[in-house]
Amino acid sequence: MLSASAIWIAFACYMVFLIGVAVYVTQKEKKQASGGSLLTTTVPWFILVMTYIASLMSTWVFFAGPGAYYRGGLGYWLSEMSYIALFPFIAHFSMNKVWIINREYQGTFVTPADFYYERFKSGALRTILGIVFLIASFPYISSVIVAISQAASFITDGAISYKAAVIVVGLIMTTFVCFGGVKSAATADTVQGLVFICLLWVIAIFCLVYGLQGKGLFSTLWTESPEFYAYPGPSEWVPYSARFGYPFSCAIGWTIMLPHVFVRSGYFGDNLKAQRRLSRLTPALQALVWTGTMVIGAIGLALVKDLTNSDSELIIPWLVRNYIIGVNPGLGKFLLIGFFVGASAVGLSTSNAFLTIASAIVSSDILKHTFHVKVDEKKSVLFDRIIVAVLGVGSLLLALDPPELIFTLIMFAIAIVMPLFPILMFGLYWKKATKQAAILASIAGPIVVILCYLPNMKWNPIWGGGNWYGFWGLVVSTILMIVVSLVTKQDPKDSEEFYAKLESGMDRFYDRKKVKY
Repeated sequence: MLSASAIWIAFACYMVFLIGVAVYVTQKEKKQASGGSLLTTTVPWFILVMTYIASLMSTWVFFAGPGAYYRGGLGYWLSEMSYIALFPFIAHFSMNKVWIINREYQGTFVTPADFYYERFKSGALRTILGIVFLIASFPYISSVIVAISQAASFITDGAISYKAAVIVVGLIMTTFVCFGGVKSAATADTVQGLVFICLLWVIAIFCLVYGLQGKGLFSTLWTESPEFYAYPGPSEWVPYSARFGYPFSCAIGWTIMLPHVFVRSGYFGDNLKAQRRLSRLTPALQALVWTGTMVIGAIGLALVKDLTNSDSELIIPWLVRNYIIGVNPGLGKFLLIGFFVGASAVGLSTSNAFLTIASAIVSSDILKHTFHVKVDEKKSVLFDRIIVAVLGVGSLLLALDPPELIFTLIMFAIAIVMPLFPILMFGLYWKKATKQAAILASIAGPIVVILCYLPNMKWNPIWGGGNWYGFWGLVVSTILMIVVSLVTKQDPKDSEEFYAKLESGMDRFYDRKKVKY
């Protein structure tokens, strides 16, 4: 369909553009010159919203999402919409308070574990959380490399080999993160978010026009594939449990607890208004993107029913190759390049976020606080870059032998962090919650997730009612937080400062005592 040189030229041009953004912002802020860290920042509301959206979407937009709607149908879209609607409520009661605590600690938090440590004062908990968040990071970063590399191989008819693409994309991605900072990545995410949202809908519209040729999409589905409108969906893939289990799991694991979105939604906002706008605007942008991916999956189902699971995740280039490029070669090639650039945009924004926070976890939670490795402040930026490089290469190696579905990598990452949510909420709202309970919950919850996942080791995404096995880890973690806290004690002085800062922050930022800010 496309030559290898066309893809590499498009990718190179896009990366030069992103590197230009990163260099401009980095030089403007002069973080490196002042000896600051690559890992902390605050940003205004628009950049906060866009970096959150761009980091959140990942390869789901052009790959796993359309494939999921092809297999799951309208019921799956309704599940997605229901958890999107939950985000403002969950963010209000969790991440807005995390933001207040961070501001009261002078914005010094770098990793999710920093917040937990200030509440429970447990070095062991910090280490455990760091490990769990790292376990979530690697499959997610790898999913980005896998998706972009599969796209490159598919749209060039194998002229670019999958493994060659993995190596090139992985190394370039890692280099980009190494030579930028958090603010440069956030600014690049803003640009990339606008790019991939526009390209997604351009592709959807042209696939609709050329694929259906004037026929109504949903009327065609009603006639040819009525299973699109019913549970469990076209591939019997979305059982009735999806109406609660899946949206509940994603509302917590995906939108809140993944380490890169935890940091963005809890630490990055430069004021409370930015936090509120994040809560209000995020659902609208998510719905816009998810509806675009649903339309593409529905178009694919209306045209062909027998795609395999892995082929359904490449439905966009499949549609362009079979229904557009033969009629309008110029438009077809433009859409394929747009697909690849869009996939690169959304993938790189997520990998940037994950690599940056994974680097922070290693340098702060593991090396600094667990093994007490001291790094000179002037060398901290170089140290962070070395860690990013190691993590990037590790994710690259994992991507060389991927599972059948990108969806599987993403869902495992979401599930493994879900059990940490009860620790967050009990820590905020229950003064009797103890570090002993938090430690046991942070160990047992992820172990339960992995045990539930074991029947899936052949990468079959269905187990015992669906893809939301993280729910069971959350249940175990919740029970342990309650029971163990009731039978153990922790010195109240350990959390006095935390709650004092929470109260003072609530007074200041929510104007509870008529204090202007």
